[in-house]
Amino acid sequence: MTRIIIFDPSEQDKIGAFRGGGRVLQIFKENLAGQAEFISNLKNVSKNDTLIIPFWKPFEEPITNKKIAHKQHVIIFDVIPVKFPEHFPPGIRGSIALWKNKRALKHYDKIITISEHSKRDIMKYLGIENDKVDVVYPTTQKVFFDLKNEIGDLKINSQISPPAGGLKSPFALYVGDANWNKNLVNLAKAIKQANMTCLFVGKEFEILKSANRRIQDDEKNTNYKHPELEEFHQFIQEVRNDSRFVFPGYVSDETLISLYQSAVCNVLVSRDEGFGLSYLEASTQKCPSVLSDIPVFHEVAEDTAIFADPHDPAKIAEAIQKYFIDDSFRKKMGEKAYERSKKFSPEEFRKQITSKIL
Repeated sequence: MTRIIIFDPSEQDKIGAFRGGGRVLQIFKENLAGQAEFISNLKNVSKNDTLIIPFWKPFEEPITNKKIAHKQHVIIFDVIPVKFPEHFPPGIRGSIALWKNKRALKHYDKIITISEHSKRDIMKYLGIENDKVDVVYPTTQKVFFDLKNEIGDLKINSQISPPAGGLKSPFALYVGDANWNKNLVNLAKAIKQANMTCLFVGKEFEILKSANRRIQDDEKNTNYKHPELEEFHQFIQEVRNDSRFVFPGYVSDETLISLYQSAVCNVLVSRDEGFGLSYLEASTQKCPSVLSDIPVFHEVAEDTAIFADPHDPAKIAEAIQKYFIDDSFRKKMGEKAYERSKKFSPEEFRKQITSKIL
């Protein structure tokens, strides 16, 4: 009998140390429970198995550089670090690792990615043929699709945890990391121009938390001159001591759901993305989004968001203000986004992923 094996290094890696891997592992565990086995040692893979490597780290040594299973698939969310090496410099070791990783891809039957946009990039930047790359749109954790979380019904957590719970004014919400492609400096400038409050959720923002909202910027111990950190450093300078910027940092899924339900809008004005998961999370809670006017977001959101030029803070500010000014429009867009989110349900993900890997 053929087993479905999913590589899970989380016992050693503690999830999250690899790009997107922890979240996708959680989604796999929720949706393929009983169908797949999760292992941390590839020595336990047999020649009759179907193996899935749920992440790809281009600048680190390949997880495997040979065919070890009957069917072997890898999930590549995006190739942003490869596409923009000036902002994600690999160095000598990383460049050698990238060369090895590209060669190792020949041992996989399929590359699975999360959007048609990412598929095109994989073909262009990794030199992969069209028929080797399949698109499976992601879902998010099942708790986001729990009907009890819908606005107008029972909220998971009606009291938002501090510091967000103390907010008096309406707020926009950013959920994600602090990489260059997230375009945080232009987002900060837009928030200032719109004169709105914005919450920033994500573990990278933990260092910006403090009771008096003063930014703790340890410049002596952090090499902000490194290209990967320059944008974040500029962001820190932009938001320093400004009470319009609130940093809950990492929050639980339950608190995040409450934040989406309470926010005026979700904002994701990235320079580039593989999919844009905060759009989906927000949409499940009828929270409308402001997104970058870039191809991947038009693919994912269609007409269920406001799109803004990511290079123009004034345009981003104008888009955010539309939701703050017109509540009926905000609710209408939230409903449209909610309907769109059903395309990315756990059931649809489970159907699509099983059809591609078996």
